Amino acid sequence: MTRLKSEGIKGVWAGLTMAWDEKDRLDEGTYHANSERLCLARVHGIYTTGSTGEFYALDFDEFRQMVDIQAEICGKWNMPLQIGCCADSTRKVIRLVECAAQKKQVGAVQVVIPYWMELNDNEVLQFFRDLYTACPEMPLVHYNIPRAKRFLTGPCYQRIVKVAPTLVGVKFTMAGAHFGQLQQALLMTPELSYFVSEDLLVSAMMLGARGSYSSLVCTNPKFMLTLYEHVRCARWAEALKMQAFIARFFDEVASFIESRGEGTSDPVFDKGLAVASGFLLGSARTRRPYIGWREETVQAVRKWLVDRYPQLIFPLADRGGPGASG
Repeated sequence: MTRLKSEGIKGVWAGLTMAWDEKDRLDEGTYHANSERLCLARVHGIYTTGSTGEFYALDFDEFRQMVDIQAEICGKWNMPLQIGCCADSTRKVIRLVECAAQKKQVGAVQVVIPYWMELNDNEVLQFFRDLYTACPEMPLVHYNIPRAKRFLTGPCYQRIVKVAPTLVGVKFTMAGAHFGQLQQALLMTPELSYFVSEDLLVSAMMLGARGSYSSLVCTNPKFMLTLYEHVRCARWAEALKMQAFIARFFDEVASFIESRGEGTSDPVFDKGLAVASGFLLGSARTRRPYIGWREETVQAVRKWLVDRYPQLIFPLADRGGPGASG
């Protein structure tokens, strides 16, 4: 497997959740099994350690252990792989990138700009320049999220690619609130591969985006892969109907969870939903300070899905198998 180029980054990539045991240790067996399930489901790629993947919760030894597991599995299945290398200082990010770069199976790394205090323009450029200098052969994908204090736009990316020509893609979060900026960025830097969330996948791909870094694919992979195939084949009516379905689902499920007094932060919500659907194995545990859903909530969400959104259910009878139910 070789490093990824922009044109090769497309489709529905699964944001893999971490797995913790009852003693708050990395549950290597469950994590390994869930990664293999995604490979068997034929997602278009796997990425790790973003918000859903609890990047902030791993120490370096656990990060290295995670990279080893992913390199082994994705290498075996010839599955494209991105490793999230996110931290609150350039030095820490570079250490993570250098660790990931040791594995030939890692196609690219996904980075967020250090986020504790807002960076000015010079600091943003220096951050990417430093990453490129440290690992000039490693493709970079920018995780563009308002939590990092700076939300980057097309003019920013035009400047960044001059100092870090290995930038190949952007995870453009919150595209609904920044749709005009997404369109501008697509026009100004068409050489980059832009990804959006599931509820805007169709609209964004009409403009030139190439896919989604998805958590919803971990509920029932077949559903998201079908949506992408509709878009790829320009079956716009079917695709837009599914996009509207997703938007309605996210609104309704968030209200249901909040009514039970549970959290809806990315790792809590995404892991809880994936376990409730029946596709991902293990528990809904997350590392503190974020609190995963109680088991009774997981079961209540599963019943709610069966009643209202059966398209997102992965039958319990099939939990041991690789496929997904429509």
